[in-house]
Amino acid sequence: MLKISGAKAFIEDVRALDDSLAGIKLCSIHVKKEQKEVVYRFICERTVPEDVQQKVADFCMDSAPKSFRFVQTVISKVVADEELVRNAVYKFIERSFPSLTFDFSKEDISAEGANGLFRYKLRMIPASCAYVKGNGTLKQIDAYLERNFCDSFAGEAEEKEQKEHVELSAGEIRLSSLSVIDKRAIRVSDVVVIDDATAADTAVYIEDSAEAGEVTLCGVVTGKREKTTKNGKIFYIFDFEDGTGKASGVYFTKKNTAERVARIETGQAIIARCKYDYFKDRLSLTLERINLCTFPADFKPEPKRGKGVPLEYSLVKPRPAEEVREVSLFDAPEALPAALTDNTFVVFDIETTGTEVTRDEITEIGAVKIENGRICELFQTLVKPQQHISDFIVELTGIDDALVADAPAFKDVVGDFYKFCHGAILVAHNADFDVKFIRAHAKPFDYFFRNKVADTLQLAREILPDLSNHKLNTVAEHYNVKFLHHRALSDAYATAQVFIEMMKSKKKLPDLL
Repeated sequence: MLKISGAKAFIEDVRALDDSLAGIKLCSIHVKKEQKEVVYRFICERTVPEDVQQKVADFCMDSAPKSFRFVQTVISKVVADEELVRNAVYKFIERSFPSLTFDFSKEDISAEGANGLFRYKLRMIPASCAYVKGNGTLKQIDAYLERNFCDSFAGEAEEKEQKEHVELSAGEIRLSSLSVIDKRAIRVSDVVVIDDATAADTAVYIEDSAEAGEVTLCGVVTGKREKTTKNGKIFYIFDFEDGTGKASGVYFTKKNTAERVARIETGQAIIARCKYDYFKDRLSLTLERINLCTFPADFKPEPKRGKGVPLEYSLVKPRPAEEVREVSLFDAPEALPAALTDNTFVVFDIETTGTEVTRDEITEIGAVKIENGRICELFQTLVKPQQHISDFIVELTGIDDALVADAPAFKDVVGDFYKFCHGAILVAHNADFDVKFIRAHAKPFDYFFRNKVADTLQLAREILPDLSNHKLNTVAEHYNVKFLHHRALSDAYATAQVFIEMMKSKKKLPDLL
């Protein structure tokens, strides 16, 4: 958390300049130290008269250091209305929590304001609603809105009715674990349109498809059953397979397709636009549009690419990193190189029972995430090995058998760590050791850490050639970084701090492994 000394008093002094400024907010201060320029950006719920704007400009000029040659004030009128609030809420959810947008749109958001307080309501499917209520999401939305509007905000979430579903027994539909898969594809030919004139000729492997959301599948029909809903609507359950897996899905008939769908027979191939959805805490598959096709006779599945990124954390959930430091209002952050701000990094460290990858096991994982050049999230978990932790390792790391007795096994946390690392460049000190361990121990569980890797040991040798050695504690001491050596999270945090400092000097990505 960044605490800016004097900012609160500054905005209170601005509000005291005139009654029309009672609701004004300081949106940002953009400081260019080298050019001696500063731009103040304010938002206000009403139009500020020109003479009052001049008062604000004069006050800002007087508040800026005398050495600054250019001082500008910008006051924008920002009045929240229902549509603006709905758009802002949806934009925030779409950007920060994309998995919550499944079966959720702007039409599911209502907002109403009075006397400076806006109340908004999110109508969501049960799983999303429970997540929003239990993970502080509403508070994050409130804070986002209050940074962009002059009003106060209070949100709530409620469950909405789900679309009509047909409950199938466990034997009637194939279920898989929920994850985003690195999908492989099948190309079909001779597509015969039934109810999808815009259909593509490419489908995802069934083996890769079990996730909430839309997907195109194809396969040879192995079974077809006609049924009727409680409302008298005819639907079919199609069983089909593509050589990588089997699926069963529901197709609700339409007036213009009923006869043609009724004529589909076992042995024919179909390609369908489908949707996986949750019903009673499990996935069900709906075939929304369906066509006939010719399945490739010479089809051979590509090798499996490993498990995909889990949609949600299971046992180990990252927590926000808090950075507490006092700075002057004009003590602008040092400019960071684009190589640092334009990439996401996960800096990690592990503790193990020894140094042999094939024999020893992981006992702790600690990691920090760097986004926009700042440490933003922490990931930490102890791991219970199957072997005894030796006295030497206990003395070295402080981790003994008792400490990990109730810890999860590696197989139960590797998916969470894989999710935390997704899309990031991995960073470690003496990365060869940590990366080899993670890759070797994750492989049996079909998690393949193929991320690019940066080694701070190599980087330190390049940036700081005159140090007596390039151990982590020596490099950290050079940058005045303090840490508790030989605990994974502390080591990872210290490594992240020295990595940021070295990147300021390097100004470009180091050679990646």
